[in-house]
Amino acid sequence: MFTVEKNVVYGETEKEYLTADLYMPSQAKESLPILVLIHGGAFQAGSKEMYEDWGEKFAQEGYFVMAVNYRLAKPDYASFPGVIEDLKQAMNWLVFNANTRDLDINKIGLIGDSAGAYLSSLFALSNHSFSYRICSVIGVYGLYDLAYECKNPIIIRDVNMNERLLGLPFYGNERAFYEASPIAYVQDAMGVATFDTSFYLIWGEKDTIVNPAQSELFYEALKKANIEVEVTKIEDKGHFWFNQLPEIAGGKVSDYPNNVLTPKIMDFLHRTVRQALNGHYSKRQIQILSKIGGDV
Repeated sequence: MFTVEKNVVYGETEKEYLTADLYMPSQAKESLPILVLIHGGAFQAGSKEMYEDWGEKFAQEGYFVMAVNYRLAKPDYASFPGVIEDLKQAMNWLVFNANTRDLDINKIGLIGDSAGAYLSSLFALSNHSFSYRICSVIGVYGLYDLAYECKNPIIIRDVNMNERLLGLPFYGNERAFYEASPIAYVQDAMGVATFDTSFYLIWGEKDTIVNPAQSELFYEALKKANIEVEVTKIEDKGHFWFNQLPEIAGGKVSDYPNNVLTPKIMDFLHRTVRQALNGHYSKRQIQILSKIGGDV
């Protein structure tokens, strides 16, 4: 059993309050591990309601789930980097409410699709805190290198979503687009002693919205940096199947390919979030300290 709280205010921008939907187990024997769900929508659309079915499923599995809204880009309003500040506010809300809601803020996983996968990955790689711990990221048909996508689009849009996100034209500002990308932070993250986030990348091989090469290249960059990463490719699917969208069939946990992915996702979360070690020691740092201790 689970309970739901809708439209909980977790922060604000200069224009509006930011809201989240919370999905929680009705009974818990210990502090709850946390999942933050971040919707897609080309940085300009989408909402927390897209994750309703997954929110209920994760709560039934014993997780405290926070599905968030965040600021969206508009023709006259670039949402970057403010949208990253929105996620910081979500983390601060979790820290502030950890005691009253019995949350384990050292066991946090981020899950996002499309633009949400971009936000999840960028946040985990570029924001490091001693107040909470991002243990894992699940990115579904994500965007990980804005510059690559602008140079190699597989769909020509009337509005370039990446340019709207940054409020800049790509040509003449190529460096800015790369530096706003998750892939740009992979090496820097490995230099942070407490960084210990595992990744699970999922995508459809027939995607005609976001180039599948985005996931392939990000996977190679993570692997090269010795960051733990797992992948699943869905050979017969494209985009828009991981969660629910109006007028688009599928998207529920029980629908294909989510029904095939669910056991893999649950296993990954169990290993990386639920069983995460307490304390801000990365596996790499523990290995170093163990060697030092063994030499004394």
